[in-house]
Parts: sequence; structure tokens; C-alpha cells
Amino acid sequence: MPLSETACEILGFFRETHRKPGARVTMATLDAHFGTDPAVAVAISELKQRGYVNVPDAGTVELTDLGFDAIHRGVA
Repeated sequence: MPLSETACEILGFFRETHRKPGARVTMATLDAHFGTDPAVAVAISELKQRGYVNVPDAGTVELTDLGFDAIHRGVA
């Protein structure tokens, strides 16, 4: 099943701004970039379920090795 458009945009944001596995971004940064759309939270959950990101706390999203590989394979 393909990723949602918002999930792809979030991975694209990681590709543009954080070019290494383990990179972290705050939810405040995502909100500033994407707005406070509830679809962002749904997309983060989708990416977490696929193993592309970890969510160490409520305010942080961390790119996993699998997510890093995905953005360089062109998944997003």
C-alpha cells in the first residue's frame, strides 16, 4: 500500500533538511512547515507503523535507518 501524500511530504522534508539516519525534528518544526493539520499526526503514525520513523516522545520525530534508506530509494 503506498504512503499517503502527507507521509511522502514529511519524508521529503527529512530528505531536504536532515540527511542522516537518527535525525530528529520537533513537532513544532513540522507544524511550522506543514501547519497544524491533523493529517500530519496521521502521517507520522503511518510512518511509525512502517518503521520509517521513531517517536521517542510526544514532541519529537526521529528518522530511522529504514526511513533513511526509503528516502534515498525514492519511496517519497
